[in-house]
Amino acid sequence: MNIYDEIMLNLAQTSLINTVRSDGDYEENGLLYCGKCRTPKQSYREIGGRQVLFGQTCECEAARLNAEKAAEEEARRRQIIEYRREKCIGDAAYRRLNFAADNGSCPKAVDTAKWYCGNFAAMLSENKGLLFMGTVGTGKTFAACCIANELVERGYDVWLTTMLPLLRSAGDFAKADGVFERVAKVDLLVLDDFGTTKSTERSNELLFEIIDTRARSGKPLIVTTNLSPEMMKQPDNLALARVYDRVIAMCSCERSPVILNGGSIRAAVAREKHAPVRA
Repeated sequence: MNIYDEIMLNLAQTSLINTVRSDGDYEENGLLYCGKCRTPKQSYREIGGRQVLFGQTCECEAARLNAEKAAEEEARRRQIIEYRREKCIGDAAYRRLNFAADNGSCPKAVDTAKWYCGNFAAMLSENKGLLFMGTVGTGKTFAACCIANELVERGYDVWLTTMLPLLRSAGDFAKADGVFERVAKVDLLVLDDFGTTKSTERSNELLFEIIDTRARSGKPLIVTTNLSPEMMKQPDNLALARVYDRVIAMCSCERSPVILNGGSIRAAVAREKHAPVRA
């Protein structure tokens, strides 16, 4: 007997020892069968010119093991995605704003967000961003967060941030290099509440450097802002004019800008919650 045959005989013995006999199992033609799926738990294989009995997995046990493996893989995938989501979207509240949370209150914004996600491969290759404009509470941030969360789910590298912490980090000597490197590298940069920070010479310089860095990266940008189209086209000073002009040029996909004016959704929800109960 050669070494290969010895190994196979040892495997046969081990497989028979590991074969679990359950209630309802039965024997037929010298083999053990599963009482549930009625498929064999044993089979014969030829080793060294003779038939040797092996243990094997029946169909229902194989299905159970496959389902268990798939569940473990999905759990690992979800863990990786959630870890990446925390890195991409720092604010926990923003991580909860996704398409599943849509209550139908801002259909125009959500429809555009779904369209953008569905076409993101083209948006990325063609460097086409998106601008959400409008009054407070009309769904701009919700739509932008939906895009960010969906694209993280699909494996893209996204960075969603509000302007004030971004400017603070960009102005910090110890953090600046990392900030601008990330601005340039991520697949999608989402800037929320653009135009709300106080305009100073230093803040305008940092803002221009951020936008210029992103423009030179050749990758798309999404911006949400309370500024009107007129305010972006005719800002208070030349420094902001340079910045706004680049933002408008970068947010150039066919559905941009998305203008969302009207009553505040948040205010309407608050009024509904606090409305007196009528008998």
